[in-house]
Amino acid sequence: MTMKDTGLIPVTIRAVGVNGSGNISLQLIAQQGGLLPAYLPGAHIDVFIPEIGPRQYSLCTENHSGEYYEICVKLAENSTGGSRFIHHYFSAGDNLTISAPRNHFPLPDAGKYLLFAGGIGITPVLAMAEQLAQQQTEFELHYYVSDREKAAFTSRLNAPALAKNVFSHCREANDSLRHLVPLSLCQPEEHTRVIACGPDGFIGRLEEIMQTYHWQADQLSFERFSNTNLNNDTGGDEFYIQLNSTGQRYLVGPNQSIAEVLLSARVDIMLSCEQGICGSCITDVIDGIPDHRDCVLTEEEKADNTQITLCCSRSKSPLLVLDL
Repeated sequence: MTMKDTGLIPVTIRAVGVNGSGNISLQLIAQQGGLLPAYLPGAHIDVFIPEIGPRQYSLCTENHSGEYYEICVKLAENSTGGSRFIHHYFSAGDNLTISAPRNHFPLPDAGKYLLFAGGIGITPVLAMAEQLAQQQTEFELHYYVSDREKAAFTSRLNAPALAKNVFSHCREANDSLRHLVPLSLCQPEEHTRVIACGPDGFIGRLEEIMQTYHWQADQLSFERFSNTNLNNDTGGDEFYIQLNSTGQRYLVGPNQSIAEVLLSARVDIMLSCEQGICGSCITDVIDGIPDHRDCVLTEEEKADNTQITLCCSRSKSPLLVLDL
């Protein structure tokens, strides 16, 4: 993992608490005192975990004064170490480092919103719902869990400002997107946007439903937990990358990533998730045609071919000139 020093924030864990079965919430405050940087719903931070590296977590702070950040972490069954370490070793009073907030999952402009959260995907979606309620914007929030004990943020979801617009669904009661389609999804509306966060299967099912009922593709915005393209589209033809600042060229082999080549050449880049889901390594493209394999850039941004994720995307042209 490599990341420029700019934007790193030393914080202290103010509180740790259980937030539904298998989930813990952490409140983080600035070590030096003062306010933390402002952010909008949908933003996430990197949490730097000792001997493991950065892991990305959505910000779900109820109080947006900047006094603290809150994240909620599920203990993943197939954890690569991050969630396990946080659950077993993080305690109130511990010091750690986080990144400044980044937001590649902002709320788009719309007249009405249908919010869908699968499991721990409730974290960014809850923050969005609370903002929409404060703005008195029309919305529905559909929250799907495997069993009710795993539901997080129940007190906030049941608050008067949200409760009337929140619909909880439980798989053990045969109330999942596979079994029952919410009525609002069966009636496409031109000025409505569908916002979703959850596992790949959850997002895929939502896409199928929207296609069935003739929603437009650009009415859906989502954030996945992982990038399935990494398993399906690894490797490719070799190509060259060129640094716009110096003209230096480097060959990217069939099984190398652009980020690997740049790091080997000691080029200073930001790199975090290495899956194309966090957006930290997005770099401007001066010339050439990227082969986009991320799931953080929008379809419009990909079509513009002016940006690329260095960690997983490749090139359709023999040469890519990067704004580095």
